[in-house]
Amino acid sequence: MVKTLLFSDALNQLNLPGLKRNLFSSDDWTNIILKTYNAKIFIKYIERSNEVVSYIIYAAVKNFLEWKICILSYSDYCDGYVETLEDWKQFFSSLRAEYPQYRLALRNLRDPLPLQMPEFKRLSQEKFHSLDLRPDLRQIWKNTHDSFKSAVKQSEKSGVRVRRCEKKELRNFYSLHLNVRKVKYKIFPQPYRFFEVIWDEMIAKGKGALLGAYSPQGEFIGGNIYLLCGDTFYYKFNTSSMSALKYRPNNLLFWEGIKYAKALKCASLDLGSSGSEQKGLILFKDHTGAVASEIQHLGFEPPDYKFSQKRILKFMTKAFTLPFIPNSMVRWGSSMIYPYLA
Repeated sequence: MVKTLLFSDALNQLNLPGLKRNLFSSDDWTNIILKTYNAKIFIKYIERSNEVVSYIIYAAVKNFLEWKICILSYSDYCDGYVETLEDWKQFFSSLRAEYPQYRLALRNLRDPLPLQMPEFKRLSQEKFHSLDLRPDLRQIWKNTHDSFKSAVKQSEKSGVRVRRCEKKELRNFYSLHLNVRKVKYKIFPQPYRFFEVIWDEMIAKGKGALLGAYSPQGEFIGGNIYLLCGDTFYYKFNTSSMSALKYRPNNLLFWEGIKYAKALKCASLDLGSSGSEQKGLILFKDHTGAVASEIQHLGFEPPDYKFSQKRILKFMTKAFTLPFIPNSMVRWGSSMIYPYLA
C-alpha cells in the first residue's frame, strides 16, 4: 500500500534508508528548495514489516506555466529509492490517481527500474561526469588531459590565486554568474536568495565551500561552489569573468577543488550534468579525467494533457536577457519567475 506525506513530516516520522546516498535526495538539498522556492515536496513510500523499503521524493507543480509532478524540481537528478519494479508501478498508479491531469517528469541516473516501464518515454539525455578521488593526487593529475595541465600551469604562472571565500564575497560570485547566464546563455540566473540559502544551510555548516579565483591585481575573476554530501564532493556552480578568460581561472579553480576534496577524504567528485549542446563544458569535464555516463530524461503525459505555457517563459526569457536590460532588472525578473520553473 502506497502512503503519502509531506517531506518535512516524513523526516520526523520515518526512517528513510539511503536518504543521503546523494546530494539531491538529501534533507539538506530539499530544505534549500523549500526555503528558497516554497515548493510543495512530498514523499510516497511503501512499508514492509513496518520498515520503509521504497520511496520517491517529488514536487507537485501547478502554476500558470505548467502542471506537472517532478522527481525532483531544481535537482540535477533524483533517483527513487525503490526496491522492486512492482513498487515503481504502484507509485506511478498512485500519482496518476492523485494527479490525473498532470504530466510526470524525472531525471534518472542510477535507478534502472523506470527504464523498464513502458509508460515512461525517453525525452532526452544529458552527459554526467564523475571523478574517482581514491587514487593519490599525483595519479589524478596524471589522468588529466595535457591541455588541462597546461591551463592550470598557465593560470598559476600568470599570478592567479585561489582561496576560500567568506559570505560577503558571494555577491561577487553572483554578479559574474548573472552576467554569464544573461550574456552567454541568454537565460535567467537563479535568484540570489537561492545562493544565500545554500550558504546558510550547507557552506556555513562545513558542508561545502565557495572557492574564488583572483587576478594578479586582486580582482575576483571566477568562483566555484562545491557542496559535500556523504563521501562525495559536488561541483555544483561555476562562473568566471568573460573578460578574464586569458587567466584560465576555471581550470585552476577545478584543480584546487580536487585538492580540497582530497583533504576532506572524499571518494568521488560529482561534476553534474551537461546538456548535449554544451560541447565546451563536456570537453572541459572530459579533460579533468572524469568518467562520463548518461542521465535519462523520462516523462509521461496523459492523453489530454494541455497545461503547458512555455511560450510565455520563452518570451519573458528573451525580454529580460536583451543586451540593454540592466542587470538589476534581470535579478528582479529571476526572483519573480524562477519559483515557477520547478
